Amino acid sequence: MQQQTSQVVTEEKPVRLMRWKEVQELVGMSHRTIAGMCANGWFPEPVQVSSKVTAFLSNEVEEWLENLKNRRVKYQIAPYARRPETLGLEATPA
Repeated sequence: MQQQTSQVVTEEKPVRLMRWKEVQELVGMSHRTIAGMCANGWFPEPVQVSSKVTAFLSNEVEEWLENLKNRRVKYQIAPYARRPETLGLEATPA
């Protein structure tokens, strides 16, 4: 009797360079905002590709996006802020 071992194969995407414009479009933020976040350690820093070119590593940007799932904002609506008709009540004329 042979024992079978199951292996989970995870396919890793190749790391590629992402230029500023692509990162801006992906995350929906301006160059200035991203640069400020990099300076504060809130966003992955770009790498120096050549004397005039900087780019981001795709795996770091994707990991940053993935980690945003843990930072969801929970909104609560105060009972007095709801419109009366949404509570099944009739609106009273002013």
